[in-house]
Parts: sequence; structure tokens; C-alpha cells
Amino acid sequence: MYRRITWALAALLLAASAQAQTVRKLTLKEAVDLGVANSKELAVSSAKVKQAQAKAAQASDKVWPEVGVSGTYLHLNTPNVDIKAKPADGETSGSSQLAIFEDLHDIALLQASASLPIFNGFRIRNNRLMAEYLEEAAKYDAQTARSKVMLNTEKAVYQYYELLETRRTIEESLKREQQRVKEFQDREKQGLLARNDRLKAELQANNIELALTEVNNNVQLAEYNLIILLGLPDDTTLELDTAGMFGQMPLTTWDEYLQTGLTNRSELKAAEYQVKAGESGYRAARANRLPTVGLSAGYVNAYIPNVANITNAMNAGVSVKYSLTGAFHANHGIQEAKAQQAQAEAARQAATDQVKVTVRQKFLKCQESVDRLAITERAIEQAEENYQITHNKYNQGLVILSDYLDADLALLQARINYATTRAESMIAYYELQESVGNLQ
Repeated sequence: MYRRITWALAALLLAASAQAQTVRKLTLKEAVDLGVANSKELAVSSAKVKQAQAKAAQASDKVWPEVGVSGTYLHLNTPNVDIKAKPADGETSGSSQLAIFEDLHDIALLQASASLPIFNGFRIRNNRLMAEYLEEAAKYDAQTARSKVMLNTEKAVYQYYELLETRRTIEESLKREQQRVKEFQDREKQGLLARNDRLKAELQANNIELALTEVNNNVQLAEYNLIILLGLPDDTTLELDTAGMFGQMPLTTWDEYLQTGLTNRSELKAAEYQVKAGESGYRAARANRLPTVGLSAGYVNAYIPNVANITNAMNAGVSVKYSLTGAFHANHGIQEAKAQQAQAEAARQAATDQVKVTVRQKFLKCQESVDRLAITERAIEQAEENYQITHNKYNQGLVILSDYLDADLALLQARINYATTRAESMIAYYELQESVGNLQ
């Protein structure tokens, strides 16, 4: 009865543990979508784009007239007013025209004004263009960040797959080693095998078990890193769906990839807009040497009790302003803008050179990975055949145990190399696609 209760409690604990963990089946596309949706880096890029859009909108608002309305109401105390004006003919000193100010207690004033610059050296236009160019550059920077997030997510998925395959291969090898150890123990008991051979088999099984322990730790770490990268709950258990993860990797020529990279890379497009922004900034700085011409208009209503009631007083005019000191000090601003323009152009050229080097490097790496994959496929066939031949020879007493165990290890290593190369070849392919701007 006690044993039944124990087993029931154990079953309940296992069921509770299984419910606590969420199993998430994951394809490569789903992983990329989650990585993009939950990327903190892309959230920062999106905020930078919104900031650039706001600045562009502010620059565009400068083309509208400045319109303002103000109202003033003043209440005065009873001041001591000594009117010194000479009375007019027929007036006494107490009846002077200025005497009305002795009883002035309230003043009300309402005015509206509008001003519009019609020429300021095209400063407003160039500032607006500069803000718009910077907005476009920020958008392309966001595309660059998105491509990198997609690539990092794909790399994390393939590295996780690589570890899973390595673990599976080692587990299969460990089962084979453990079975061999059991057979050797039985043969040793029967006096058909030397104790030293049995110890060698056990030592190899222990080494493989140690390797499995290390791989298990790496699998858990890779799974957790992938969970964090995708924004999933910490208690999620991933179940990787490998359908569609592997396929043909069509490669064209190096020249075609280079032209595609120079055309599509968002870093280069962002750099081009940075150069255009620098040019507009330089023209805006030069505008400080020129005069400004503007239109202005106003409307005033004023009410002063017992003195005046002014309504519909309107005015309009043209103003011209030229600052001599501003024109003199503008040289420093022009030099700064020119330096920023030169910096943007140098950065664009450096980015172009970097794209060329990166595309070349990724193209060669992808070619190498394709060749390595074909070699590792042949290596598995050779290792399997070598293992079978060595196994048969060992059973016939034609080779020593060390050769037999070495053939087993060579087969294990060949299978691990194939799983690793298979994953790395796909990573190299996606790195090449990212280097030419095909990951968007």
C-alpha cells in the first residue's frame, strides 16, 4: 500500500513538472519572426527613426508663418499725478486735457501679429532637406539592424541544431560503447577476453560519457540563450522543427554578389543620405552670411477708459536684417559644416570598401563550407566502411582492440563533423545573403 502511494505521488510530481514547462515547437521562420518582434536592438532603432521623423516634421513647420495673439489687462491704483501742462484758453487749471489721466485705473490691450520670412539664404529649405535626409538614413540604419537581428537569430537556431545533433550522435555512440562493455564483461567472465581489453573499452565509454555531459550543458545553455533571444518565457522547452532548414544553396559568381551588395546594402544607402545631409547642412551654414527679408502684419485693439478706444488698427510691412557680426562669425560654422560633410563622404567610402571586403570574405567562406560538406559526407561513408571492416577483423583476431576502438571513435567524429559542417554551411550561406543585403 505504501509503495502504491509513493508511485502515485511521484506521478503527480512528474505531471506537475511537465505542466510547469511549456513545450514550444519552433521552425526557422517562426524563430526569425520572434527574434525580430522581440529584439531590444530593433526597438532602439525604431525609436531613433521616430525621433528623426519628428525632427523632419519640426523643420517642415518652419515654412509656416509665425502667428501670435496676446492680450493685456492692467489695473492701476490711484497715483499722485501732478499735471504741469499749461491750461488752454478758457480752461482752468483743474480742467486740463491731461487731467483725465488722474482718474485712470484700467487699460486693456488685444493684439495679433504674423511674420513670414521670404528670404533667409534658403536656410529653412536646407535645414528641412537635411532633416529629411537624416530621417532616410535612420530608416536604412533600422534595416541594417533588422538584417543583423535576423542573421543572429538564424545562427542561434543552427548552432542549437548543431548541438542537438552532436548530442544525439554521442548518445547513440555511448549506447554502442556500453553494449560493447557488457559484451566484454561477459567474455571476460568466460575467460575469452583479457582484463586489459575490457578496461580499455570501459575507459572509452567513460570518455564518451564525459563528452556527453559537456554537450548536455552546452545544449541547455544554447537553448536558454535562444529563449531569451526570442523573448519566450524562461520555462519554455524548445522542440526544433528542422523541416525547411536545409536545402540547396545556389551560388552565382563573385561579381554578381559584389554588384548586388553595392546596390542593396542598407549601410551604403544610409551613408549616401548622410552625405546629402552634410551638403544641406553646409548650404544652411553659408546662409548665415546673407541678409534676411521678412513680411510682418499686426492687428491691435486698445481700450483706455475716458482716454481712447482703438479698434481695427492694422499694420503691415517688410523688414530687412543683416548682421555684420553674424556674417563674420559664420565662418566658423561654415568650416564645421564643411568638416562634417567631408567626414560623411569619407565614411561612405570606408563603408563601400568594407562591403567589398565582407562580401568577398563571405563568398569564399560559403564556397568553402559547400566543399567541406561534400567532404564530410564522403568521410562518413568511409568511416562506416572502415568500422565494419575493423569490427569484422577484430572478431577474427586480425587486429588489436586499439584499432577497433579507434575505428569507432573515427566514425563518431565523422558523424559529429558532418552535423557541425551541415549547420555551419547554412550559417555561411545566410551570412553571404546578409552581406549582399538580401536579408530584409
